[in-house]
Amino acid sequence: YYFAAEPLLLIDDLYLQQAVVFIEDAIQYRSINHRVDANSLRLYRWYYSRIWQWGLGLTIAVVLMLAFIERPSSFSYTSDPRFRPPPWEPPCGLTEGIEIVCLIIFAIDLTTKSYLIGWDEFRKCKWLIAYILAISASVIDWTLTLSMYCDQNLRVRRLIRPFFLLQNSSLMKKTLKCIKRTLPEIASVILLLALHLCLFTMIGMLLFAKGEHNGEWEAYFRDLPTSLSSLLVLLTTANNPDVMIPAYSLNRGYSIFFILFSWFGTYFLMNLLTAIIYNQFRGYLLMSVQASILRRRLGVRAAFEVMSCQGRVFIVSPLQHPPKPEYNSPLLQRLQLVFSHYYVVIVGNAVALANVMCICTILVLDSEKSIAERDDYYMEVINCFFILYYLMEMSLKILAFGWRGYLSYRNNIFDGLLTVCLLVLQITIFATYRLPFPKWLVSSLRPYFSLNKYILYKEIVLKDGAHLNIQ
Repeated sequence: YYFAAEPLLLIDDLYLQQAVVFIEDAIQYRSINHRVDANSLRLYRWYYSRIWQWGLGLTIAVVLMLAFIERPSSFSYTSDPRFRPPPWEPPCGLTEGIEIVCLIIFAIDLTTKSYLIGWDEFRKCKWLIAYILAISASVIDWTLTLSMYCDQNLRVRRLIRPFFLLQNSSLMKKTLKCIKRTLPEIASVILLLALHLCLFTMIGMLLFAKGEHNGEWEAYFRDLPTSLSSLLVLLTTANNPDVMIPAYSLNRGYSIFFILFSWFGTYFLMNLLTAIIYNQFRGYLLMSVQASILRRRLGVRAAFEVMSCQGRVFIVSPLQHPPKPEYNSPLLQRLQLVFSHYYVVIVGNAVALANVMCICTILVLDSEKSIAERDDYYMEVINCFFILYYLMEMSLKILAFGWRGYLSYRNNIFDGLLTVCLLVLQITIFATYRLPFPKWLVSSLRPYFSLNKYILYKEIVLKDGAHLNIQ
């Protein structure tokens, strides 16, 4: 559920603001232990808005992708060392400048979150304390790099960068907590596996001693490292039954050794280890679900407790789309009625599907022709026709809903962005290569056509998915 933003701007409706935030916390399974004054609530909603969260995710992606261009870098268009040119080395300060901007954003994120939850909650959160240490260590290492004119061979902050991804992902945090809870439980089974492996290694070295025509000793039990590796691989059944064939050829009784090893190690201890790991993860999953349900109940209960303060009961209406514009002209009213209907979306999807089918048909027909025999005139005419339709559809929807109403639907925003991209691309082609004509073929247009086809593919495939999610 979403709530109207206008009542939240009134000072007298502080309780309503708090209730809205608590309901949002319940929907997102967030903790309600945070500041609830008016300024803090505005900052809190901004912090958890899509803009800031997507920006923070983009910052983390940029920090992690710096490894592809930092020295030493093996990033190139080919992996063949014979044809690989010398890697591009960025000038000193380029990657460092990008990184310090990202670290500043992380510092702002840390400061905002610490302020919102308060000092008492901050001291309990080990992730935020580690967040401070990670940012501080990165800034110190960044300073050392600049002081050495980027000639530093060891950069500790590269090892710290994955932490920013872990800290921002609740799923990864839960996975790490589950692994931490599981390790003590599986330590005893791992120790038992190690003892089992060592015991059978000693027995195997005694049983398959050095002798004439002893292929088992020569191939698998020559010394301690070889014996350990042979039985360790047998524990995974990767070299079964090859490891026992030489001994089995001498005496079938030797197979009892390998049968006992595989039965107790592979089929008992390994399955026991798998069962313990599954049971721990399953138990932690149930605890996580229970904690999430408890957070949701606390958020809903806190919202109703706040709304019932001072004997007042608030009725919160769901978010309504902005009202449609009113026209005096009967023609405009008729157009508004037609193009605000749901069937317009269905027709638009059908037209986009027809566009993709036309492109695929032309590609199949051109696949048997050489580049010199191809004619891009028909492809370009089809593209112009469909782009004009998409532009007309967008314009009429804006006429029917108005700007605010058009932008209140996420599928309309998606369609509008794609339409603008197609229009800009088409204008670029016309400005560069003039209007199309028969036997119109320019080899350098292939990248434009490829991008055009990709955007059209997104138009039909992703637009339907986005619309279904919204409906």
